[in-house]
Amino acid sequence: MTTFTLSLCVGAAVGALDVIPMIAQRLPFRSCLSAFCTYLFAAVIVFYSDLPYLPWWADGMAVALMMALPVVLTFVGKERKAAPVVLLNALLIGFLISVAKHFL
Repeated sequence: MTTFTLSLCVGAAVGALDVIPMIAQRLPFRSCLSAFCTYLFAAVIVFYSDLPYLPWWADGMAVALMMALPVVLTFVGKERKAAPVVLLNALLIGFLISVAKHFL
């Protein structure tokens, strides 16, 4: 399996992991698709990047956090309670992507 295919598989898995609770909360389809695509692309970026001065486990966390930050800024005025949840979720999923990259 090539690196690109593996990154897409990991991205689809973590994207689905993020979207399942969103579907259970009956959030709009557009929000679910946005979250899925964010983590799908984050996995591809993490698999092809090596950020300097960061250990292997922090690469995914940094990339996922950087990709989630604009999303948080768009709804911080309306839904302030959701911002810490989204940022914590980005850190956790970024860590999972880094673990998958390191061990697969």
